[in-house]
Amino acid sequence: MIAAGEAAPRFRATTHEGSAVESDGGARSRVLVLYFYPRDETPGCTREACSFRDAYSAYGEAGADVVGVSTDSAEAHRGFAQHHRLPFGLIADTDGRLAGAFGVPVSSGYTARTTVVIGRDGRVARVFPNVRVDGHSDEVLAAVRAAR
Repeated sequence: MIAAGEAAPRFRATTHEGSAVESDGGARSRVLVLYFYPRDETPGCTREACSFRDAYSAYGEAGADVVGVSTDSAEAHRGFAQHHRLPFGLIADTDGRLAGAFGVPVSSGYTARTTVVIGRDGRVARVFPNVRVDGHSDEVLAAVRAAR
C-alpha cells in the first residue's frame, strides 16, 4: 500500500457525473480525498458516503475535494449518488486499476475500505487502511486541515 510522503500515482479518471479527476504528480490547487469503498448501497458504505456528504461543506472550506472509488459501475454510482444526494463524484474502478495503483486490495471484486489524502504538493499526506466507518469522516477532515 502507498505510504504517507510518497508521490501520488499519476491517474486520470471520470466520475459518474462526467467530471475528470486527476493526479499528475505535481502541485495541486486543492487537497484530494480518495475514499475507496466496497460496494454501493450496502449499510457500511452508505453510512460512510453520507458522513462525507454531511461534512461536504467543511471539506470545501478546508480546501479539499472528496471523491469515492469502488468497483461498481458508473450506472450503479449514479443511482447511489442520486438516492443519497451525494454532492461529490464517484469513480467506477471496475477493473481495480486505480485501487491497484494505490496498493488498495481488491478481493472478490470488492475494494478494501481505505482512504488516501493527497496534499497540494501531489504527495500522499495520509493513508487510512482498514477504515472503521463511524467517526472516519471527522478523522479525515482533521488530516485534510493538517495537510494544508
